[in-house]
Amino acid sequence: MFVDCRIVDADKQPIPGVEVDVWQASPIGLYENQDPEQAEMNLRGRFMTHEDGRFWFRSVKPAGYPVPTHGPTGDLLRAQRRHPYRPAHLHVLGYKPSFKTMITQVFVDGDERLESDAVFGVTRHLIGKYRRHDSGETPPVPDVQAPWYTLDYTFVMRPGEARRPIPPIK
Repeated sequence: MFVDCRIVDADKQPIPGVEVDVWQASPIGLYENQDPEQAEMNLRGRFMTHEDGRFWFRSVKPAGYPVPTHGPTGDLLRAQRRHPYRPAHLHVLGYKPSFKTMITQVFVDGDERLESDAVFGVTRHLIGKYRRHDSGETPPVPDVQAPWYTLDYTFVMRPGEARRPIPPIK
């Protein structure tokens, strides 16, 4: 998957110098801290937007996954007769002084759980176009074979106080 994103302000002007963190689940639906087979910090990255507000990277298409069901969350889901699954998505955090910290997700269009996300996190504006490319199309790099995916997405940051979240896992 080749991801090409922009961060702009409310007037659609690019915002350079945004520190961007991204993270996602693997194609089997696990984050690296849940899967002993994955290297530490796998499918996580930090980028800085360029003068045109762009950042880009290469990854794999994310997969959906179940939320933990062994505690109160599981009890609540079972009581509501709901499944525990999140649709596939990419997490993005944007940080720059003088702008509100942006923490969001870009969901995979066509995921079967978009309408029934266990945590009700999906909105129409957060569904990206993960475009599949099949044989006959030339990938951006020679070591890729079909099928491969692209995601182009534009984020909007608003003026305000920038605060870095404190991670629950160190």
